[in-house]
Amino acid sequence: MTDVLHDFVRQLEAHRADGKELAPLLNAPAVRHLQVPLCHECCTELRAMAAVFQCDEAQLAGAILRGALRHMQANLDEDLDQLAAMASEMLDSPCQKASETI
Repeated sequence: MTDVLHDFVRQLEAHRADGKELAPLLNAPAVRHLQVPLCHECCTELRAMAAVFQCDEAQLAGAILRGALRHMQANLDEDLDQLAAMASEMLDSPCQKASETI
């Protein structure tokens, strides 16, 4: 569990122990919205694939999206490591230090 998630769980436990309502913590607005617009060509391909695999189009689309999300999640740690390395380089950069001094 990440530190942010661990801190959130602690915050939930503290609210519960104090008898406070948890709804404000649980109903936070979404940080990011994912939209996947499907063009006519994609819908046609999806229908053809569903016919080939003899399954429902919606179930096939859901399975494809879940697979894409699993792929993104599998690479997330690597992406975060790269971002942390870049941030570390920026902090050690003489240009960054000079701009902070100004």
